[in-house]
Order: sequence, then structure tokens, then C-alpha cells
Amino acid sequence: MTTTALGTWRKPPLAYVVAELVISPYYSMAAKVPGLQDRLRSAFPRTIEAKELVIDGAKPSAQPLWQLMSVDLKHGVQLGTRSISLHATSYVQSSDFLGRWAEVLDAIQAAELGAFVERAGLRYIDLIVPKEGRSPADYLAPGLRGIEPEGGSSTGAMWATAFQFDGSLVNLRAAAPAPQGLLLPPEFNALPLNKPVVMLEAEKRLKAEASIGFVDTDCIKDIAKVFDAGELLGAYAEMQKLTSKTFKAALSDIAKGEWM
Repeated sequence: MTTTALGTWRKPPLAYVVAELVISPYYSMAAKVPGLQDRLRSAFPRTIEAKELVIDGAKPSAQPLWQLMSVDLKHGVQLGTRSISLHATSYVQSSDFLGRWAEVLDAIQAAELGAFVERAGLRYIDLIVPKEGRSPADYLAPGLRGIEPEGGSSTGAMWATAFQFDGSLVNLRAAAPAPQGLLLPPEFNALPLNKPVVMLEAEKRLKAEASIGFVDTDCIKDIAKVFDAGELLGAYAEMQKLTSKTFKAALSDIAKGEWM
């Protein structure tokens, strides 16, 4: 199990990163998987087969998923009939992550999927593990802390908003403290990757019934075009800047002083 921190900050809170393409249903994906697997095998030699339940109309159906994992289980590519994604619990810096995503996009281009891309997504999950004597709310900008009536103490607080940028939407959710027992945001589907040090620390606090928090920054961009690797990589570079700008705006001076 890895215990490395993510990012170049002095004490990075980053726990998990996902880049995802939502595609128009691609029911012949199974026929393309062997070629994709061959092209990505050097970086992702381990394969896990899974299923996802798709609610499409009145009758749910189980669609196949293929999870291609790195040897150290720090990165994983998920291929499905409705999405393609790169997951990471190891993140040196944005250029490293986007470089890995570029290799996945190039493999998809070479495999000639011809998939229609509905939208692109880039999501960062940061965990708040407070120092002794501090609360999770101390790490958020004052406007995200909510209220605290006299004599009461919060057992769970969630704040959410969406910011419209030119061509992109950034959804920000902050929980400080997170609802009791909740490590990652609700409905977040993580791959079975090795956990970074901040996630292990957060789990330890949860077991001790101490509070943690999280900041979930999710950038979405409508594409509505047939897959083009170069064009998509350019879009992700811009999306990364927007997620970073939004995340930093959510932090208090205490968080910046302790983490950056």
C-alpha cells in the first residue's frame, strides 16, 4: 500500500483525480478492448472485468466494464460502453497526469473507436485532515462555513455551488465536517487503487470517530463531437486551470499556510 502524498504542495490534501469522457452508448466496445489493452499494456498490464448497472428506460441492464491497472495500483483506466476514464491516487503535478491521459487518448485514437464524445470531465477530491485543535471548517474560506447556532455543534455540513466559465462548468462541493463515517463524496465511484497518505490519515481519524472534511471540485465541458485526441487534450489543459482556480478560492488562509 502506497503512502506517498499527491501533488507538489508542502502538505497536499489531494486524494483522488479522475479524467472522464462521457460517450454516446458504444455497445461494440468489447470488440475494441483487446486492441486498447495491447496499446496500453506497458503502463496498465493488470486487467479487472466488472459490470455497471445502467438505468436506461424502464428496464435496467448490466453493461461490462474493463479496468486496466498499473503495476503499483496508483493509476487505472476504465473502459465502458458509456464512458472512458483515467483514475489516479498518485499525482506529481498536472503535466504528469495530463501526460498519462494523453497516452490513453492517443491509444483510443489509434484504435479507431470513432466514439461520439458527449462531454469531458475532470474531478479532484481533496481531503481535510485537521491538525490537533482545529476543525475541518477552519480550512474553508469563511463563506463556506455555514452557521453555528449558540450551544450547537455541527455533525455534518455540505455546501455546493456551480460556477460558469466560458464553455465550462465547475461544480464545487465542500463538506466540513463531512457527515459521520463518510470518507469520499457520496456517489463517487473509486477504482480499487492504492490509497495515498492523506486518505490513510482520514480513515484513521474516522475510526477514532474524529471529524474530517472534503472538497470536491468537478469541471465539466460539453464536447458533442466525434473523438479527436488533440482537441480533447487542449480542452483538459484549460479545465485543469479552472479546477485549480476554483479550489484555491475555497481555501482559508489557514489551509493555504498549512498545505501550500
